[in-house]
Amino acid sequence: MTTSAHPSIRDRVFRPHPYIVGSKIVVLLAFGAGVLLAGITHAAAIAMPIAWALVILAARIAYRELTTFLVVRGDTLLLRRGLIFWREDQVPLHRVDVQTIQSLPGRLFDYGHLTITCNDRTLVVRNIGEFRRLQEEIARLQRIPAFWRSL
Repeated sequence: MTTSAHPSIRDRVFRPHPYIVGSKIVVLLAFGAGVLLAGITHAAAIAMPIAWALVILAARIAYRELTTFLVVRGDTLLLRRGLIFWREDQVPLHRVDVQTIQSLPGRLFDYGHLTITCNDRTLVVRNIGEFRRLQEEIARLQRIPAFWRSL
């Protein structure tokens, strides 16, 4: 990852909360193993496709959430997704509407959801960890006057 051209600006990286993502994956794999075990025990042919669907869903969640991260670089948000095929969305903070959603467990474990609306695009990032620090960083960057951004 490249850093900013200005030496005093550091990139801040925010990733999905590992415990939330891990718990989703563990629950899906446990249900898949339970369905598979029940299918073997009761000789039910329908259990195998259901078990495979749960395993594939767990792999999809693992890929989508563990390869997504948000980088705050200067006054720009970079949303990077993917491992093999990268997709990067650059959003200047002074031209966006940022909505943060944090539930009660999110406040306890410091994670939340971020919805970024710019022009006609909407980007949603779920289960971002270190959410309080991200909120402070976005609020600080949105308070910077437009004059100082041009320098």
